[in-house]
Amino acid sequence: MGDWSKLPEELLGLIALRLYSVIELIRFRSICKSWRSSASGVNKNHSLSSPLIYFKPLQIILARAQANGQILSKYHGTVLSRATFFRVTLASSPDQGWLIKSDTDLKYRNFHLLNCLSRKALGRSRKLISLSEFIVSEIQESYAVVGRRTRETASEFKRVFLVRVQGGDHRVLVIGIDGKIRFWKGGIWNGIKKQVAQFSDFVLDEGLTYAVDTKGIMWWISSAYDIIRYGTKLHENITNGSCGEKRFVRCRGELYIVDRLIDENLLKRKADSYDDNAIVHFRNADYTNADLWEDGNGNDDIFAAHAHRFIHVLHDNLGNVSCKPFERDPPKTIGFKVYKNDEELLKWVEVKSLGDKAIVIATDACFSVSAHEFYGCLPNSIYFTDKKEEEVKVFKLDDGSITTMSESEQSCFQMFVPSFL
Repeated sequence: MGDWSKLPEELLGLIALRLYSVIELIRFRSICKSWRSSASGVNKNHSLSSPLIYFKPLQIILARAQANGQILSKYHGTVLSRATFFRVTLASSPDQGWLIKSDTDLKYRNFHLLNCLSRKALGRSRKLISLSEFIVSEIQESYAVVGRRTRETASEFKRVFLVRVQGGDHRVLVIGIDGKIRFWKGGIWNGIKKQVAQFSDFVLDEGLTYAVDTKGIMWWISSAYDIIRYGTKLHENITNGSCGEKRFVRCRGELYIVDRLIDENLLKRKADSYDDNAIVHFRNADYTNADLWEDGNGNDDIFAAHAHRFIHVLHDNLGNVSCKPFERDPPKTIGFKVYKNDEELLKWVEVKSLGDKAIVIATDACFSVSAHEFYGCLPNSIYFTDKKEEEVKVFKLDDGSITTMSESEQSCFQMFVPSFL
């Protein structure tokens, strides 16, 4: 067997530049002296030490000035942010562990801990932890668009999906709060014409990108951004007319769809209270790329003097669409159903049991874990939060009950509360 410590420094440097997380970098540097030396410049030059991509926002604010009806706009820079889910165990007791989530900071090699089911930052801690006392395993990455200054998640996005392209620019696909798919190209968000569905989630399966719409129908997204219906026909979809949130998840070696059940009556009452005529579409609106309210000539005080109306819009190359119809408070979750594709019957069938698996539904990712590998984790269950809430809840598939973390004395949420923090 060859001596890995004698690999050329240039090759080691190239390997180090392709590491995707703080943990991988620390492990790489700990192999031997030559590996540590080859990675010495990664902290300063590695792409993870700065945002992957800078965006113009999808959502902008338009104001119509009383004086001349001019359209004004306000821009806030946004960036693509990566986070990683980890399983952490004590080195002395590796059978069970905790679930943590962190964004990456290679510059200082720190963990910025986030709420596992959202991207809200947890309280800062100065506690130093020796990695020699723990075993840290990466579960998966997730992506979000966040404010360049605030680091808060941009509210206009439901899903953010990164497709890595070997030897080329990565492709960024998003689902806006209007349920439409867009992609980033040429310094602007690009809409896709003739979208007949509202979409809910993305997945990469065997090198191909798919989306699921709110009716449970799968669609294939080609490299040219064509959207083509794939799989079951419309009358065979899994939802029987329900249009709730759908999420892809890999579980027990198969691709599942998780259907979030909501209070349809409450949703209807909210919809009836809203005036559909208030939907506003703008085409070819003039706007300026700036961080201030201004009229294009640097006169940022025109807003204070004359503006009397604000309009939040989703802006892409096809024009602007008002955000107002999509900003209603969502009703609470009342349950879930899980489905898998039966290749023999050519339709989606309900999954009654996940076995030892549990599904974790975060705002930016959806994945399954083996319950016995995490403290307190319930098998055959789904951990989730409702929108605009930070409260962790668990849904039990066997009896359909929902337990809330703050109201429970059970240990079923122990996996989210590491003892070492």
